[in-house]
Amino acid sequence: MSEGKPPAQQKGRFNPGGRAIRFYGVSKLFNAPTTGPISAVNAIDLDIPAHQFVAVVGPSGCGKSTLLRLADGLITPDQGEVTIGGHPPVPGPDIGLVFQNFRLIPWRSVADNVAFALQGQGLSQSEIGLRTAAHLEQVGLLRWGAHYPAQLSGGMRQRVALARALVGQPDVLLMDEPFASLDAQTRELMQEDLLALWERQRPTVLFVTHSVDEALLLADRVIVMSAGSILEDIRVDLPRPRRPEVARQTAEFSTLRGQIWTRIRDLVLSDPNSGFFGRDAL
Repeated sequence: MSEGKPPAQQKGRFNPGGRAIRFYGVSKLFNAPTTGPISAVNAIDLDIPAHQFVAVVGPSGCGKSTLLRLADGLITPDQGEVTIGGHPPVPGPDIGLVFQNFRLIPWRSVADNVAFALQGQGLSQSEIGLRTAAHLEQVGLLRWGAHYPAQLSGGMRQRVALARALVGQPDVLLMDEPFASLDAQTRELMQEDLLALWERQRPTVLFVTHSVDEALLLADRVIVMSAGSILEDIRVDLPRPRRPEVARQTAEFSTLRGQIWTRIRDLVLSDPNSGFFGRDAL
């Protein structure tokens, strides 16, 4: 890519006109016991401007989750460079993480799980309490603060995880199939919650999902991956604030869904390692 690297940004805050997340020629290999080195991502170039919501879709094993972990600094690239605000990513309060399996602390209350994200930031207990309560209220769980994760439904636990990720007011939110384990109704409600929360805080979001519909409902751009590479970078021009029931009825949603799903279906049917390899498309 011909553009230079973004200027250094003040820690914890990005210039709205700058790039929040950037991948420069990023590759990552993993050693598998039976097959040897496997390329998880290969020569990825990707710019995500500050405050943009980007979803990543593609067949299983295409490198989506690896991309997310590279963005958080949980793993480092073998080649190339990942930057957030012009600097290598470091796990911490400026980057919020939401996973599929919630990862709540079972012996802590709901309020304490959320407040845990604020520990070590030099805040008073009063400030921690106020911010925790405000974010529990945002996700509709304020009156459940004294309960424990085991007492909550799956959707409620995911809302706790979302509140915990957002309570530190991170510049970047990384989400790895956060709604995949939820029932259909809860998943749609969580999508609406996320849209509303994003509108209020506007973090930069990198969101991994297997659902084409979910990607289109939430994102400004949809990245289609296969075999560790980016195949398509599709802009989603559905208006914001975005209401899922309205967006689904638009011609653009239908067209984009057909385009992306056809591409992913063809990738799965042509992959010798897929259980659907060789099946004729209906």
